Amino acid sequence: MKYLAYIVAGIRNKPGRNLAAVLCFALIAANLFTGQYLIAGEVGSVDQGVNRMGADLLVVPSEYTQLLPGAGSDDTMAIVAVLPSTYRFDSDILDEIGTVQDVAGVSAQLFVTAVSIPDLSSSPINVYGINPETDFTIRPWLQDPLDTPLGTGTVLIGRDIQAGVQDTISIAGRTYTIAGVLDRTQSEMDHAVFLAMDDAYALASAEGSIPPDDPRIGVGGVNAGLVRVAPGADRDAVESRINQLGSAANVTVIGRHFSLDPIAQNLQGLPGILNTISAIVLIAAFPLIALISAMVAHERRREIGLLRSMGATRPIIVFLVMAESLVLAGLGAAAGIGASLALLSVLDAIGFLNSALQVSFRIPSVAEIGVFAGMTLLVIIAMATLSSVYPAYRSSTMNAFDAIRQGSG
Repeated sequence: MKYLAYIVAGIRNKPGRNLAAVLCFALIAANLFTGQYLIAGEVGSVDQGVNRMGADLLVVPSEYTQLLPGAGSDDTMAIVAVLPSTYRFDSDILDEIGTVQDVAGVSAQLFVTAVSIPDLSSSPINVYGINPETDFTIRPWLQDPLDTPLGTGTVLIGRDIQAGVQDTISIAGRTYTIAGVLDRTQSEMDHAVFLAMDDAYALASAEGSIPPDDPRIGVGGVNAGLVRVAPGADRDAVESRINQLGSAANVTVIGRHFSLDPIAQNLQGLPGILNTISAIVLIAAFPLIALISAMVAHERRREIGLLRSMGATRPIIVFLVMAESLVLAGLGAAAGIGASLALLSVLDAIGFLNSALQVSFRIPSVAEIGVFAGMTLLVIIAMATLSSVYPAYRSSTMNAFDAIRQGSG
C-alpha cells in the first residue's frame, strides 16, 4: 500500500474539515512563534541598550536636576546624552573627577544649539559636542565603525536625519561631512548631530548659531560629564566621592538607577506575560485538537473497517490515523510561522514594535529565528501526536464488520 498516497487522498477528500484543522494548528504555531520572537527581541534590545549605555554616573550642574521631573522612562536619555540645556560648568572639574577612586573613565558633552533643517528632519536637530578620544556612550550606537576617528569637519548623525555617510550637512553656515550614522534609539538621539568638541566650540562662536538670549558658550564649558565606574566597584560609593568633590563647583551626580532602572523594571515582566499567554493558548487548544482528531477518525471508520478486512494490522491503522494528523499539524505550523514572521517583519519596518514595546526592538538573528521555528514545529507535532493517540488506538481496535456497517449507515 502506498501510505503517502492514502494520506494525501484522505486529506483532499475532506478539504473543509482539514482546512479548519490546519488553521487551528496555524493559530497555535503563530502564537508560540510570535511570543518567542518578541521575547528574544525584547531581551536582546534591553541587553543591547544596557551594554550601550556605558555611563554609570552623570555629572551635571546642580540646576540641571530641575529638568528631570522624576525617575521615569522620559529620563532614559540622561545616561547616554545630556538633555538640551543652557546649564554649564567648567570641564576642569572633570579632570579631577577622573582621579577619583574607582572611576574608570570620564567624557564631556556639550549641548550647542538646536537648528531647524526641514529637508533633513521634521524635528529640530540638537547639536552636541563630544570628545572623540574619551567618548564611550555615543560611538557604541554607530551602525558601522568609523573609517577614521571623528575629527575637524566631520559629524555623527541620528537615524532620523535624512542623510548618509559621506553626505554633507550645513549648520549655521558651516559645512560638515557625515562620518557615521547611529542606530535607531527611539529617543532625541535619532535627530541629533554630534561634533568633535573643537568644532562645537567653533560653531558656538559663529554669529547667529546660538539664540541671542542664551548664555554664551566659552571654550572649556560643558553641560555634563559621563562617568564610567570600574568593574566591581561600589557605584554608590563612587557617586558619594564625586558629590563631595563637586559640591564646591556646584555640580551634582545622577546615578544610573535614576534613568535606566525604571524602564528595565517595566520590561522585566514582559517575557513572563508572553510565556503565560502561550501556555494558556496551548492548554485551551489541546481539547479542540483532540476533538478534531476524534472526529476525523470517526468519519473514516468505514475506510478503516475496509482496511482491516483487507488485512491491515493494528499498527498500520494507528500509523495512518496519526500520520494524517501530523501532516495537518506540519502544514499548519509552517503556515503559522510563515504568516507570523511576515507580519512581524512588516510591523518592525513601520516602527510599530519599537513604539509598542517602548524599546529599540532588536530583530532576532537568522539562527535564533530558525531555533524558534524548530521549537514551534516540535511543540505542534508533539501536540498533534498526543491528541491523536487515543483516536488512533480506538480506530485500530474496531471490529472490521461493525466499522463497515456503521460507516455505511
